[in-house]
Amino acid sequence: MSLTQAQFLEFGTGMGLFNYSGDMTRGYKFSTIQFGSTIFNRMNFSNHVSLKTTLGFGGLKGSDQNPLDPAAAIRSAYFHHSVADFSSVIEYDFLNFKEKKSIIRWSPYAYFGLGFLTIVSSSITKKDLGTAQLTIPIGIGIKHLIWRRFMAGFEVGVRRLSSDGIDDISETDLSQKDFQFGNPNDTDWYSFVGISLSFIIYKIPCPFPYDPNEWRRN
Repeated sequence: MSLTQAQFLEFGTGMGLFNYSGDMTRGYKFSTIQFGSTIFNRMNFSNHVSLKTTLGFGGLKGSDQNPLDPAAAIRSAYFHHSVADFSSVIEYDFLNFKEKKSIIRWSPYAYFGLGFLTIVSSSITKKDLGTAQLTIPIGIGIKHLIWRRFMAGFEVGVRRLSSDGIDDISETDLSQKDFQFGNPNDTDWYSFVGISLSFIIYKIPCPFPYDPNEWRRN
């Protein structure tokens, strides 16, 4: 049995920062950073390929405090959500660091997958509060194997939403869009930067078949 087969399953937790980007804010803004936490499991199918399933909890917020244009200054909108984030991604490790004979214990990796975002509570009244939105997680990171029992990680990623409604300012009423609303054709994004630590569960091979009734025949 190879070491990779033995360390098939991991369970872990992490913490990090959520950040919104949309009609109110473009790019990464320190003023809209919100803390979050995650729990996850990872199935290692080979030396390079893993499937990671994550449930995260955190916050997203945005405002027109520093308006992007004159219309945003008049709009003066604001939101603050508590969210739950579920995702399942394929990770690819660029270096073979899991083998026992490997001289390195770390590797950069990239990931891509699908997920869902649900607004748990909000500062604004939304009719579709709690409705799950499809997300597309994309990112990069680095893993480090510690004592062959733990995996430490650092990742940077973005999630593209399937709609433009997270900030509640993009509507279908195009007659007022240029003044009051955002662009409904431009979907919102949010990012996650975080650290994690997981525990590796090793398979224990059994060299002999187990027969529960063997003692009765002896």
